[in-house]
Amino acid sequence: MDAHRRQRLTAVLEAEGLDALVATTTENVYYVSGLRSISHALFRGLELYAVFTRRGTALVVPFIDTTGVAADRIEVDHVACYGKFFFEYADDPGEIGRKIREWTRAPAPSPADALAGVLGELGVLGRRVGLDEGNLFAPTWKRVEERLAGTTLVPAYQMFRQARMVKGPDEVAALERAALVAEDGIAAVLAMLKPGVTEREAARVYEQEVLRRGAQPFFTVVTIGERAALADVYPSERALRPGDLVRFDLGCLWGAYRSDISRTAVLGKPGDKQARYYAAILAGERAAIAAMKPGVPVSRLFDLAVRVTRESGLAHYQRHHVGHGIGLEPYDPPTINATTNTALEAGMVFCVETPYYEHGWGGVQVEDAVEVTPTGARALTRSSQELAVVG
Repeated sequence: MDAHRRQRLTAVLEAEGLDALVATTTENVYYVSGLRSISHALFRGLELYAVFTRRGTALVVPFIDTTGVAADRIEVDHVACYGKFFFEYADDPGEIGRKIREWTRAPAPSPADALAGVLGELGVLGRRVGLDEGNLFAPTWKRVEERLAGTTLVPAYQMFRQARMVKGPDEVAALERAALVAEDGIAAVLAMLKPGVTEREAARVYEQEVLRRGAQPFFTVVTIGERAALADVYPSERALRPGDLVRFDLGCLWGAYRSDISRTAVLGKPGDKQARYYAAILAGERAAIAAMKPGVPVSRLFDLAVRVTRESGLAHYQRHHVGHGIGLEPYDPPTINATTNTALEAGMVFCVETPYYEHGWGGVQVEDAVEVTPTGARALTRSSQELAVVG
């Protein structure tokens, strides 16, 4: 585990009076251990536990996931498995095979038993433990609580999110790469837009470009004409016509880290309303970004973005938030809204946005990834924020 994550998680232990943190969600398990499990992503409620303590770390995984731990060279101090699966071994099973055979020699009878075992090895069984409830159904929590009788368990999902709120240099680099790949995908679409192109065709070009650049599509919203007023919908067969707006709201995954950016285009010369409304939301977004620096409460950014958007030509503008943190989850804390007073810190990364949706007309949106630095803010996106004119 790198020094940044260790410091962030240790700070949670100190602030909350805990002896251990136990992750259960895919994002939090990755944050503690670096493990990305396909089975964990496929099966909601599957029990994987990543344990962080001052003395060390541990993983509890189903039998099958010992392969991922070994193959990806996940570095934790203790590995325990549970359940049943079947592997055979050649006379020389290789480094990976030897590790798997060692870890699976005596599987625990249940996930809770395996968790109790590693907590004991780390010296925190019977102490005060933060347990991430994010991937635990109520019956599972009860079973774990019964097996760990004598250990005080407190919900810790939000604690992990607080730890992850400030990113380390490697995380910022991954978020920047994810944003740049998404921009490359938008550029590929802009280059092929012409009358008759459908939302589905445009989305396919975007996702192909993302894959070509080594990332994975995460979500793809491409809406055309009156459908640009639809906030989050799958692409349709709506075809592009002269004068139509095209609203992009999309992202991708670079490793485990995400992007979420937006741009708007128009086929042909923009109409007066299209130009005015887009200029207004762009002014609002830029005002919020310009005000970002450590110590500024996020609520101030919200007030500024909404006020400037209204003053710049969209007097009736309304919005519930104008951005959010991003990282392992698409919405890391904090959200930039009117009621959240969390102060900005260097290392936070946000998606700042000021979308506008009007049914019967369309929608316009601009959204950029921004890192808070010790002296201000740095945009992770590089493409033009202006209304793109194509055709």
